[in-house]
Amino acid sequence: MQPKTASSLLVMMGSLDWLTTIVGIAYFGAVESNPFLSELATTNLLTFTALKLGVAFFVGFLFYLADKLLKRAENPDSKNTKIARVTLRFSYGASMVFLFFAVLNNVWIVAARPT
Repeated sequence: MQPKTASSLLVMMGSLDWLTTIVGIAYFGAVESNPFLSELATTNLLTFTALKLGVAFFVGFLFYLADKLLKRAENPDSKNTKIARVTLRFSYGASMVFLFFAVLNNVWIVAARPT
């Protein structure tokens, strides 16, 4: 997968997490389950939005830079480069799975709320 595509998917999933959280909070009385952000989500949605989307874009950018850096490695066949590449792909996959379940949980909570 191209680095831009992978990073864009990560940013998209982070944005979906933010969107489903905001919809749940604003229209369905849901609460943020992250203990570090829960108070901020209930007191200041604008700051919560800036923080949540800022982190999503920053993490996506970091994955993009890490992949670019690995492609410019002096010795792409070295053991350390291969370990770094596997670690980066595992981290990307784990982040995608985590965000997928966060979005799925948000949708589930909103759908299960009585109207």
